[in-house]
Amino acid sequence: MKKRTVSTMLAFCLICALAMAATVPPKPADEAAERARFVGVWKGYTVEGRGENPDRGPVKLEITITDKTMHGIEVKSDGNVDHGVGEYTLDLSADPPHLDAAKTSERGRRQAYVGIYRLEGDTLKWCVSPQKVRPETFETKKGQFLLILKRDRSAAVPNR
Repeated sequence: MKKRTVSTMLAFCLICALAMAATVPPKPADEAAERARFVGVWKGYTVEGRGENPDRGPVKLEITITDKTMHGIEVKSDGNVDHGVGEYTLDLSADPPHLDAAKTSERGRRQAYVGIYRLEGDTLKWCVSPQKVRPETFETKKGQFLLILKRDRSAAVPNR
């Protein structure tokens, strides 16, 4: 009788462990590996709406990303505007994952940009806000803007 009780308890524990394993969310990807996916030169636009026209928009950008920093340049026909270099952070446990960037101006003023992102192959969608409220959807609307960037494979990969 005692063996049967122990066997029943072990079976119950095994079933509980399997059920718990099935409900545990998958572990976020390794951050270093995710940062490596960002490294490169990205070109694109801030787009209108949900990005129905990803190859045009009000602002043309080139963003160079290393494993720790971003350097943004606004591309204009009458000369480029350097928006500076800043560090970025990732939160891979969020859904969608968070991509936040910050830079410090020449006067020492810190500007933070909070956002969400989707990185699929050579396309980066980053919905970002210079406000303190993180975007919840991938679309340009008041207080936030959507960037759709394509990796430029012909550009030199920046030093890490």
